[in-house]
Amino acid sequence: MIRQIGCWIGLALLVGACSGCGVLYTVMKSESKLDRLAVPMTKAEVIAQVGRPDRVLRDDGQMLVWEYSLTARKQWLYELALCPLSMWVGGCLFYPFTNIVADHQREYPHHIVLVNEELCAWGTPAAILQRRRACASSGTAGLGVGGMRGRPEPVVTGLGPINRETIDRYRTMAVMAFEDAPGAEESGSRVAGMVTTLLLDLDINMVERTELDEVFKEQVIQLKHADDAEVLNVGKLVGAQAIVVGEVQQWGRLDGEQNSRVSLGFRIIDVESGVVLFNGEGYGSDTTADDPESLARAIVHRILARFGSQTGLLGSGRVGINWDLQESTGTRYYLVREIRSGLPAEKAGLKVGDRVVACNGAVLSGVSSEREAKRLCQVEAGQLLRLDVWRAGHPIEIALTAEKRPGL
Repeated sequence: MIRQIGCWIGLALLVGACSGCGVLYTVMKSESKLDRLAVPMTKAEVIAQVGRPDRVLRDDGQMLVWEYSLTARKQWLYELALCPLSMWVGGCLFYPFTNIVADHQREYPHHIVLVNEELCAWGTPAAILQRRRACASSGTAGLGVGGMRGRPEPVVTGLGPINRETIDRYRTMAVMAFEDAPGAEESGSRVAGMVTTLLLDLDINMVERTELDEVFKEQVIQLKHADDAEVLNVGKLVGAQAIVVGEVQQWGRLDGEQNSRVSLGFRIIDVESGVVLFNGEGYGSDTTADDPESLARAIVHRILARFGSQTGLLGSGRVGINWDLQESTGTRYYLVREIRSGLPAEKAGLKVGDRVVACNGAVLSGVSSEREAKRLCQVEAGQLLRLDVWRAGHPIEIALTAEKRPGL
């Protein structure tokens, strides 16, 4: 009994000492609390995670800028070192004293920016200055690339005669080297790589770049400077039914401007007839990053979303699931690998690790290919998708409504 009382007294003294020294205060006010923030997050969720602001710097009905005075992550160690001095002069009653004596500032301003009561940016004022400007523009621009605020939508077009009936003639394609933008070496190869990856996601067989290089060498022509007749012939030699050729017109910042610009285009051509099956172009600007690669990827993604929708390889709706077609004991199913935040799948309660065995009543056990499985589970914008799911050995049904795919 006496030992227990002694323990409680010791704990009380420790808590009191830490409070007096400012240790507990700096732990509670540490900038590490901002690690709890994530996009998307509502105003109420931000308050629940980090508390109410110390000051409201701006509130115009659309944009909110809150200021929090926070300490450095390891400030509590500094306070612990100054504990004897702090306790001697009265601890918390003379909170600023150790700041004056040690010429040391405890707290620094951190800003949180919300647009239309949704979290947009956070951090020190200097660190989020550029991002804050983007948040301001997003109040009128709406949602940008990838569903994030602060970046205007790229403008894309995509047209051509290829459709659901003819796409199966083009099982294999080859992406040739794209022309670089002026002053941006390797920008063409980076975009060509993006196109290749996204066409693979549409379940199109792609010719390896090394195989293309070998054929070009055998034909004694250069990959980057071949004319249309030469690349069509190379396409035939590698067994492709169609080739993709393109160019990057702009890549990076222009002189005197504060935003990045990307402009690109590509064509899908039938190797036998030379007919252009699909022609896609796009451009966009980004004030939030120096690297234009993410903007280029968004443009390519939107162009190929149009291609996929036009050919039936992709529905016009999206639900926010990344999944892989798996097989176990002769039965096929989709294994959920990733749930994208804020999209219908997450809202409906689907979880990573779930096994989807049927889409709208159509079972996946008997499908013969990835393309067939994708078509069974395709959904158009605004349509209901019912998923039969196995989770931890138990069957459940999840229903969700697809939202419109960006770029369509």
